[in-house]
Amino acid sequence: MIVRLALMGAMALLLTCTVLGQAPMADAAADPLLTQGVQDLQAENYEEALAAFTRSWSQGPHTAEKAYYLGLTSGRLGRYEASQSHLEEAVRLNPDYSEARLALADLLVNLEKSADAQEHLEYLRARNYQPAHTALLSGQAAFQQKNYSQAVTYLREAETDPAFAQQAKLQLGLALEAQHRYDESRRVLQEAVTVNPDSLLAGYAQRQVSVVERRQKDTQPFHAQVSSSFEYDTNVTLQSGQGGAQVISGQGDTVFTQLASLDYQFFPHDPFGLMVQYSIFQNFHRRITPYDVLSHTAGITPSYRFSQGTLWFPFTFNYMDVGSDKYYTGYVLSPTYLHMVTPKIGLEAGMFLARNYYWYPLPFAQEDRSGKDIGGSLGAYYFLKNQKGYLQARFSYLRDATGGSNWDSSIYRLLFAALYPVTENFKVNGFLELTLQPYDHNWFNGNPLVSNPKRQDKTLLVGVGGTYNIYKGLELNLHYYFVRDNSNLPLYDYHRHIMGGTIAYKY
Repeated sequence: MIVRLALMGAMALLLTCTVLGQAPMADAAADPLLTQGVQDLQAENYEEALAAFTRSWSQGPHTAEKAYYLGLTSGRLGRYEASQSHLEEAVRLNPDYSEARLALADLLVNLEKSADAQEHLEYLRARNYQPAHTALLSGQAAFQQKNYSQAVTYLREAETDPAFAQQAKLQLGLALEAQHRYDESRRVLQEAVTVNPDSLLAGYAQRQVSVVERRQKDTQPFHAQVSSSFEYDTNVTLQSGQGGAQVISGQGDTVFTQLASLDYQFFPHDPFGLMVQYSIFQNFHRRITPYDVLSHTAGITPSYRFSQGTLWFPFTFNYMDVGSDKYYTGYVLSPTYLHMVTPKIGLEAGMFLARNYYWYPLPFAQEDRSGKDIGGSLGAYYFLKNQKGYLQARFSYLRDATGGSNWDSSIYRLLFAALYPVTENFKVNGFLELTLQPYDHNWFNGNPLVSNPKRQDKTLLVGVGGTYNIYKGLELNLHYYFVRDNSNLPLYDYHRHIMGGTIAYKY
């Protein structure tokens, strides 16, 4: 919002010059300094013009015309407080000075003091003075006050004047977007481009069309995704939730994966949001079928959007079969807050609470993996290309308290990730994750006569990939992952390479 208003302010400040030369020059013939100042102002010699107007003012008399020109020149030099003071003086000296009122209203709106501008805009509308310019400023003021329907009314009036058509259409597109009228917003913004395709405003309008299209897609209440992958895994492994690998096959195999997910957002445009989700994941191994996984996940996510951040409370339930047998159920609550320090920098903080149940047969009590997890994370984002890409860093800690002594551990994880849109349709991503997982107790292998050390894993996970948008949500992805778990127990020390491709459709 701040970025938009800044741009709108820059546009309207340019319009201030349209009142130059319209003011009466009653004092000019009797005041050579005033005449010289006007000539310097028209020649864009602003410092010289200000000096001439200042000397004329100090020598007297104090007239509305002199105050008006002092205000215009100060504004051109970026001295907005002085400009406001001089223009207010001009209106005080001559309440019927429409030129000064228009310039003052223009300045106040662009300083985001739209409430102070209302009196002057009402005066100008009542006298039908410069109707298109006045309507443009009235629309901008209404936009700042979030009275979007009124802004649309004024801006539609302003766009009928060719002199203000492009500015009015651009701002009208923003007002329609704020009302979630995305199709109309996109059409009006495209019209703004065609008015003068080579202007700076046209460039901004064209970029805003992409923003509107993305926002329209993001705020649709219903989203769905289906994907299918083919991969080769050099060391098929069964992961155990948040911790390290539970079972390692030591063999490679081809893997076919299917994923489908659905989610529905009940209040897509409101600060408070409520989303329900469901996904199903399934993979098949050509030879090592005992590692086939079927997983169902259902969740509900209340959220609240603040002016500079969003707070989520995702709660999910997961059920998993492995090799056609019941293997795992889990409940996870992971509240997360993302605060946007600037449009490019975000800070993230989160918590993680989970209750896990593993249903595989226990060879001995120490292998009971069921338990509770608690942890948290801190992270930062640097967004790229209008938030289409990012750089990410995150540190997390998780305490895994289980029923069996073999799995009690602390997990320290450091993640670095990046997503970069090379073109509109092609993006690349990569990540590096380092995990240190010390276990609390000496590892027990079922033989009380054998003493083993406490297990300690150091895991490196690296991934790279590229995604190409084939056509309207149909994407092709190629990826490669490498896992190295450096464990002091040979049973859990392994390398793993995964390479493959995914075809996905997102609605």
